[in-house]
Amino acid sequence: MKLFAKPWTFSATLHVLLVVMVVFPIVIISTMILQVYKRDLLQQTTERSLQTLHAVTYSAQQEISKIEYVTAAVGVDRDILSIATELHQADESNRYTYINAMERALSRYTYSMSSQLLAIHFFYKDGGVYSFQQNLSTDEQEVRAMEWYRRTLKQTDNVQFLGLQRMKLFGQTEPAGLSAAIAPSAFHTLSDVEMVCFTLNEEAFEKIFLQQPYDKSAFVIVTGEGQVIASSSNWDETSVSLARLEQIKSASEGHFIDKASETEMLVTYAAVGQTGWKVVHEIPYSELTANYNRIYKIVLLATFAVIAVFLLISFYLVKGLTRPIHVLVRKMSLVMEGDLNAKIGTSGIAEMATLGRTFNHMLDQIKLLIRQREEEEQMKRKAEFAALQSQINPHFLINTLNAIKLMALISKVDNIRNMTNALMRLVSSSFNRGGILTRFSDEIENLKHYLYIMEIRYGHKFEVEWQIDPQAESKYLLKLLLQPVLENSIVHGMAGKESQGKIVIAANVHEGSLYIVIVDNGEGMTEEQLTQFRAKSSPHTFSGMGFANVHHRIQLHHGEDYGLTLAANEPEGTKVTMKIPLIFKNKDEESL
Repeated sequence: MKLFAKPWTFSATLHVLLVVMVVFPIVIISTMILQVYKRDLLQQTTERSLQTLHAVTYSAQQEISKIEYVTAAVGVDRDILSIATELHQADESNRYTYINAMERALSRYTYSMSSQLLAIHFFYKDGGVYSFQQNLSTDEQEVRAMEWYRRTLKQTDNVQFLGLQRMKLFGQTEPAGLSAAIAPSAFHTLSDVEMVCFTLNEEAFEKIFLQQPYDKSAFVIVTGEGQVIASSSNWDETSVSLARLEQIKSASEGHFIDKASETEMLVTYAAVGQTGWKVVHEIPYSELTANYNRIYKIVLLATFAVIAVFLLISFYLVKGLTRPIHVLVRKMSLVMEGDLNAKIGTSGIAEMATLGRTFNHMLDQIKLLIRQREEEEQMKRKAEFAALQSQINPHFLINTLNAIKLMALISKVDNIRNMTNALMRLVSSSFNRGGILTRFSDEIENLKHYLYIMEIRYGHKFEVEWQIDPQAESKYLLKLLLQPVLENSIVHGMAGKESQGKIVIAANVHEGSLYIVIVDNGEGMTEEQLTQFRAKSSPHTFSGMGFANVHHRIQLHHGEDYGLTLAANEPEGTKVTMKIPLIFKNKDEESL
C-alpha cells in the first residue's frame, strides 16, 4: 500500500502505462486478429463451398429437368404411343417393322442422352412390357405392384422423377438405376400404353464433378436414405455415416465440422430441388488451417518485434516529454510566488513549443487583466465623484425656481408663479432620491403639472380626459415612463393641428398586468413608421428618443413580454398602449 500512498512522478507513471497499455493491448489485438482471420477463413471457405454446391445442384437439377423433359415428350407423343400400341398388337411376322419404327421415333428424343440411357419400358394396360435397348430382369407384376407405379397412375400426364429404383436389367450388375415415369392420360384412347418408364445410369451426374477444380476435397450426391447417386474420384465411401446423414437431413443446406471421422472435415451440403438428394462437399480441416498456422507464427514474431521497438521509442519519448514539463512546473512555482515575468522557452517539439507560447500568453493576459482592472477601478472612482458632484445641480435648480416663484408672487404675476410652481414640482419629483419606482397616483400628479406647463405653452389647444381605474392608482411603475409618451402626443400630434385636440389617458388592471393607454386625435403616424416600430428597426427615427427610451427601459427591467404597442387611432391620431407588470410594493426595486 505504501507504493500507492505517495504520488508517482510523471515519468514513472508513463513508464508503467507504456508497459501496461502497450504490451497487453498488442498481445490481445494480435490474438483477436488471428481469431478473426481464422473465423473469416472458415467463413470464406464455407461460402465458396456453398457457391460451388449451388453450381453443382443447379447442374444436377438441369440434368433432372432434361430427363423429365424427354420423359414427358415421349409420354405425350401420339406417334410413339401409336407405334407402341401397334407393336403390342402385331404378330411375329411384322413385329420387326414396328420395332424399327419405334427405334427411329425414340432416337429423336434420346440422341442427347444416349450414353446414359439404359432402357425405356412401355407397360401396357392389359399386361405385357416392351423394353427399348435392355429388357427387365425384374418380374413385371412386381414392378406394377411398386408404390411409385400406383402413384404415377393417379397423376396422369405428369412426369414423376423416381430417383433410384430397384429395377434390374439384363446384363447390368447394379441393382438399381435412375428412373423417371409418366402415365399417358385417357385422352389417348387409341393407345394401349399405361406407363412409360425411363432407366438411366449416373454418368451425367458424375460428369458434373469432373468440371470442378482438382483439390483434396470430395463431392458426393446421396439420397435421403444414404444411397450414393454419384461421387468424385477421391471420395471415401466410409464417410457416409449415420450421424452425418442425420445432420445433413436437418436442413436444405448448411455446414458443420465433422470430428467423428478419422480425418476432421468441414462438411457443406445443399439440396437438389425436390428430389430429396443432397450434394455433399468434404474439405479436410487441416487443409483449411495450413495458412492459418503459417500466419500465426509470422504474427507472433511480428508482435514481439513491434513490442520491443515500441518500448525503446517510448522510453526515449518519455525522457523528451518530461524534461520540458519539469521546466514548466518550476516556472509555475515562480508564478505562484508572484513573479509574472517567469516565461519559458518556445523551442523543442511542436506541442511543447505550443505549450510554452500558451503559458507565456497566459502571463501576458493576466498582466493585461490586472491593468484593465486597475483602470476600471479608477474610472469607477471618477464616476462616483461625478455622481456626488451632480447632486448639487438639482438643488441649485430647485432653489432658483423657488426664487422665481417668490418674485412672481411679489409681482402678482399668477401665470408665471403657477407655471414655475408646476415646473419646480416636476423637477423635484424627477430628482427625487426615492429609487427608480414611483406610485402611479404620484406619476399622475406629475403629469398634471407637466400638462399645465404644456397648456400654457401651446395656448390651451387641447384638452385631457382621464380614465383611471382606482385599482391602478396604488400600483408602482418606473419613473418618467408616461411623460415622454405624452410629450410625443402634444409636440408631434397637436403642434400643427388647427382644431381643438383631445388626449385620453386611461389605465386599468387586466390579467395580471397594468395597461396604460394614451390616445390622441393629432396628426398621427404613417404606416411606414408603425411598421418600423413593430419590426424594432430604429424606432427613434420617427419620434425622437421618447418611444425608444420608454420601450427599452420597460423591457430592460421587466422582460420582452412587456413594453409599448403603437397603432393608428380611428379616424385620426395615434394610440399608444403600455403593458407593465403589477408591482404592489416599492421594495427591492434596485434589483429590477
